[in-house]
Amino acid sequence: MKRKAINIWFLLATLTLALPMLTACSDEPDSENFRTFDDEMMSTYLQNRQEYSEFTEIVTRAGMMSLLSTYGSYTCFAPNNAAVDLYLANRGLSSVDDLTDADCDTIARTHLMDVLYSTFDMPNGVLTQPNMNDRYLEVSRKADAEGRSVVYINGDAHIYFELKDDSVVNGIVQPIDRLLESSNRLLPDIIKLNPDVSIYYQALQKTGLRDSLFRYKDENYEQVMDNTGKQPYWKDYITGSNIKESARSPKERLFGYTAFLVTDSILKAKYGITTVEELYEEACRIYDPIYGGESEDYHQLENATDRRNPLNRLMAYHLLNRNVHGFNLLTVVNDYGIRTNKINPMEWYITMFPYAMMKVEKLRLAQYFYGGADGDIFLNRRVDDRYTIPGVRVMPTIPNGYDGNAMNGVYFCIEDILKYDTQMKEEVMNCRMRMDMSTVFPEVMTNSMRMNYKSDAALTTDDPAYDHTEKYGTNYFFPNGYLEGVTVGNNGYFIYRRPRMGFWSYCGDEFICQDNFDVTFRIPPVPTEGDYQVRLGYAAMDIRGIAQVYFGTEGHLEPQGIPLDMRRNLSHETILGSTYWNAHTDYDKLTDDEKSEELKELKNKGFYRGCQGGQRSGNLSEIRSNTGQLFSNIPNTLRIVICTVHMEPSKDYYLRFRCVSEGLGNNEIMLDYLELVPKSVYGVTDEGVMEDPN
Repeated sequence: MKRKAINIWFLLATLTLALPMLTACSDEPDSENFRTFDDEMMSTYLQNRQEYSEFTEIVTRAGMMSLLSTYGSYTCFAPNNAAVDLYLANRGLSSVDDLTDADCDTIARTHLMDVLYSTFDMPNGVLTQPNMNDRYLEVSRKADAEGRSVVYINGDAHIYFELKDDSVVNGIVQPIDRLLESSNRLLPDIIKLNPDVSIYYQALQKTGLRDSLFRYKDENYEQVMDNTGKQPYWKDYITGSNIKESARSPKERLFGYTAFLVTDSILKAKYGITTVEELYEEACRIYDPIYGGESEDYHQLENATDRRNPLNRLMAYHLLNRNVHGFNLLTVVNDYGIRTNKINPMEWYITMFPYAMMKVEKLRLAQYFYGGADGDIFLNRRVDDRYTIPGVRVMPTIPNGYDGNAMNGVYFCIEDILKYDTQMKEEVMNCRMRMDMSTVFPEVMTNSMRMNYKSDAALTTDDPAYDHTEKYGTNYFFPNGYLEGVTVGNNGYFIYRRPRMGFWSYCGDEFICQDNFDVTFRIPPVPTEGDYQVRLGYAAMDIRGIAQVYFGTEGHLEPQGIPLDMRRNLSHETILGSTYWNAHTDYDKLTDDEKSEELKELKNKGFYRGCQGGQRSGNLSEIRSNTGQLFSNIPNTLRIVICTVHMEPSKDYYLRFRCVSEGLGNNEIMLDYLELVPKSVYGVTDEGVMEDPN
């Protein structure tokens, strides 16, 4: 691979950012395809080219030209004059002078990003960082007349192949042939514009769920500020191996939604459904055998706003109360931290059907491709050694070019009706449900916090000590009340740490509790009544502390066993001791008998090895080649059984972590991932099949 030919001043200005990226990638474009302008800032690049004079005027009126004159790492999608003229004509305007200053500000920010994106770095889906207008840009690729792969932004604006990746001193310019427009419509209005999903839209109207999708911003939320009242307050702290970090509270609290919609053509082809009345009848066939109620008033179509109504249940199960932003963000971006030769990337999301979960799975493990292909995403699928339930495929793009991105959410088209029926609850979900902590709280995804990092290089780079510039990404602490169902008390801190390579963290990110913490949060629901293990995955470190853990329903939380000491790893004398180092450092080399014996010993003590499906990666190459260090082979990445309890599917359960180690180390505990495990999985006998270690 040849490196990008980037100007030397740009390299000096962003050395920490650029060098890891240059050494980690193995398939970047040849340098002759990457043009450089050694003596130009992004501002002078625009000003020196007549073909961008109208966009230059827009940026100037927005007051952002001075920003593009400073050192930094910017990407500019630059529309030429023809593109601007087309936009103006469509609005009935004759010149840029007819635009308001607010128009110019929106247009400029829509075309600018404070991160670097070459065309090589643009995956299908959405860019993982929002633009300066806090909106995500959608990327797709199409072949041009010469068979070259051309990048399209937001569907119809394509980056000129001959001009792409123009590198200036402080960033990259991507010339485009259309002006990018960000819709100010909310999700229901975006759905209404697509006639291909008219039946589902009518059903959203009929059930009243459409009206539940209009929230956008919590106007009562106020960011935590410092004592001047003008700057955000930054929590400076020490974590991990003496890493000095900073975290701030979120700037705003947004609401978001995701909808999965079946097109009219699919409904007709698969079910003969052509009206919302016929969709209601199908909903009755799905849910009446489970919930009954045919004789009740709420069961009638005219009472579809009742949450017990079959049509209401059906449509609510197609909705999430989080904005996942794009197809490639439905699961962890770029499969980060997932050993894809062991497991498929999976997520579990709470739906707007009360107490009902949805499984999202990306196909990467070839032996289970049944009915799909590498990279496909399915909902409610289970294809393994026990079941062949293909689930419902999510279309990567919306047919016929309709826009699925709204200010407060996104919708996807799917290839069948989603059904929260007996098969879903008793077969698909009769498994270990593992959830990265960043997915447990919808606000983390909606507000673009999950997997926030500004380049692949940032994954390998620690922030400068106590850095408040957010150069590589942002760590967040959450004020009490920001996360629904979460209480942060005792003047402690509940902190989300952005992903980094080399960390003992599933998906690279983690939550930590610091200071005199007392954090309580609602956990996701279980599908059926029965006995479950509630497990926590974490990384034990000498600097960590001790917490008393509680479990139960609201107002009735009970302490679970002795306090959890997060300084103790698998080799501690209270767990496996020296046995771990003597014979058990490589799990794959153990015999079945050794694995069975160790599992029995660990279960008796309430522990498990870390999941084999997680990996600690030091660089991008290890991620792509599945050669990172398996969690199961790291004594510090382990799972503890918080409790084994009887749970019901229609109850809210909570976990509480209270500090009992004041002044010990960093006085910190880590919450990495949560597992809800039914007895059918954890309760196999010693003579039976062992639980899958992945």
